[in-house]
Amino acid sequence: MIVFDIGNTDTVIGFYKEELLIKVLRINSLKNENSIFFEYRILNFMFENNLDKSLFSNAVISSVVPILTPFFSNFCKKFLNISPIIVNGSKSDLLKINIDVPEELGSDLFVNAVAALKLYKKNCIIVDFGTALTFTTVTENGIILGVTIVPGIKTAINSLFTKTSLLPEVKLEKPSKIIGKNSMHAIQSGIIFGYESLVKGVIEKIKEEFNNPMIVIATGGLSSVLGDISDVFDFVDKELTLKGLYLYGRHYL
Repeated sequence: MIVFDIGNTDTVIGFYKEELLIKVLRINSLKNENSIFFEYRILNFMFENNLDKSLFSNAVISSVVPILTPFFSNFCKKFLNISPIIVNGSKSDLLKINIDVPEELGSDLFVNAVAALKLYKKNCIIVDFGTALTFTTVTENGIILGVTIVPGIKTAINSLFTKTSLLPEVKLEKPSKIIGKNSMHAIQSGIIFGYESLVKGVIEKIKEEFNNPMIVIATGGLSSVLGDISDVFDFVDKELTLKGLYLYGRHYL
């Protein structure tokens, strides 16, 4: 099976051999590119890693970027001779979405919840460090209660740089002290210490409101940035979305 997680910043492609994730490809989700840009990178990656097209008989796509969805859907049809399954959480029988407008829930968050429930079987908060930083609350009996969303770490940094003239770009490294002594130190301190407090605070509030035992699962490409609050996470699973896509596909085969 081949699975596609089309996000606002990156598209992550997972290549499964039976239940084993054997390779992962990450491509920038460039909205101004054409299909050839994506086709070339996928086919070249498959060639370099000896991934024969005949190995893949099923495909699943989760997309929060509608303009890019046809590129990857057409890739499956054109090069793999597969009609992909498109994730639609609001019409799925895997989980119940208990929010005002179920169609608003991102398909990536839905498959995150599918994987979390299948793998951990407990009430949980899924913290996804992506373009947006999201907190999805899921019950052990398969109900998505809702989501809390704030700008992702890199999104916040990029906004800061594009909206100001004198502040420099900085690496995501934690300084030894919170009181900044220069512009770089000040930004690093504000972002890292600030997001650590934000994540801990939101998790604490959700637990208070839910008022039942629950675990916390971190995922996403930047889930390791806030290393000093790793104790608030019961599990860190960077491939949770890809696992959810695989489970979603298996359910509908």
